Amino acid sequence: MRREQRRAVRRRRAATAVRACAALVAASLLTAAQGQQPARQLLAPLFQDHAVLQRDQPIVVWGAAASGERVTLGLNGTQATGTADAAGRWTATLPPMAAGGRYTLDARASSGTTQSATDILVGDVWLCSGQSNMEFGVAQSRGGALAAARAQNDRLRMLTVPRTAVPEPAERFEPIPAWQIATPQTVRTFSAACYYYALELQQTVPVPMGLVNASWGASL
Repeated sequence: MRREQRRAVRRRRAATAVRACAALVAASLLTAAQGQQPARQLLAPLFQDHAVLQRDQPIVVWGAAASGERVTLGLNGTQATGTADAAGRWTATLPPMAAGGRYTLDARASSGTTQSATDILVGDVWLCSGQSNMEFGVAQSRGGALAAARAQNDRLRMLTVPRTAVPEPAERFEPIPAWQIATPQTVRTFSAACYYYALELQQTVPVPMGLVNASWGASL
């Protein structure tokens, strides 16, 4: 009987130890996850370093903040303000600007939170959308290897929308794409039709160009 009692005691102790370890692991994972969570971003992800904004048109900027917070924008000596709604979304409109740059886009919330995007250009923004013929990369085109090797154009910026299917409209792209300056490395896989179009157009319209490639081969 004593042997059975001792076994029962050992089983209870073992179970207690397992529960304690599980609780410790769970707490550690929760702490780590909380520590890795990014701070709330005032500016929407598209408003990032190297972005191009449309010239000669009101510049609409948006983002997220705590409900009721007032957000002040600054760009090239101009300012605009917006207030976050109940869902935490805010929008502000800067006045039209002529082509130029490089600027810094600053956002400051009434709570003191700030965010900036640097090396911003103002020029023409083009949406290049289609299937495989638009997705076809520069390096795959005739003479594409040489064209990519010669690509070094700070006034031509590119952004590729990720191929992610969602059942309803989304507020942001996942994963978040990055604006890239045209270089031999970044141009190789970018849309050939989109890139060559902008390169040709810049010969007669010498302004910064922002190219947004939203293509998906074999899509309907």
